[in-house]
Amino acid sequence: MHTSTWRLVTAFTLILLAACTTPTMQDQPSTEFAPAELYPVTNTGFAEAFVARDARLSGYRRLHVLPLDTAAIDIPQTLVMGTTRGDWLMTPEREQALQQAWAEAMDEAFSSYQRATTGAGVLRIAAKITRIEPGRPTTTTIGGGLAGASSRDVVEVSIEIRLYAQDSDALLAVIRDSRTMTAVAMARTAPVGIVEMFRSWTALLHTRISGE
Repeated sequence: MHTSTWRLVTAFTLILLAACTTPTMQDQPSTEFAPAELYPVTNTGFAEAFVARDARLSGYRRLHVLPLDTAAIDIPQTLVMGTTRGDWLMTPEREQALQQAWAEAMDEAFSSYQRATTGAGVLRIAAKITRIEPGRPTTTTIGGGLAGASSRDVVEVSIEIRLYAQDSDALLAVIRDSRTMTAVAMARTAPVGIVEMFRSWTALLHTRISGE
């Protein structure tokens, strides 16, 4: 099996394993999202998830997917060999490539959902990349399985996804997660790593929204 295909299969195997677990909502609401009364939920497959008790996400069949937000990414001093912090800053070309990859991943994961921008029964999905920083390779590092503890050739990409009821603008859920990928996979010249990363997120997001 081709290496990139094997990595993609591995990523989706992890998604399926995460989907087999039963999410559990905590008894106390999150202090961070107290105004929206969002409760922490464990066993979602994401690093963090906060959901309103009456969110009823599986009842939504229409989506308003906003473009991926890359306007305020926290980029600490890089440790990636041969790069500077400026190499990770957003350019119009990089922003366009990331937004296109995210839109295509969402279209693929939610192909059975209708699209709408107004009206009742529409779920608005707003995602943003929040941080790009040197990470530590793991057996699931996207773009190549690296051994050892070096953090100089990989970056950790963090995302936050917010779900809103389009008609009332009520915040229904906040999801946070991160993926580690090789530095070359994050480069504009090797977008396959970005596509794999976004697909892993959107596939799991579909599972949690649809309940399937």
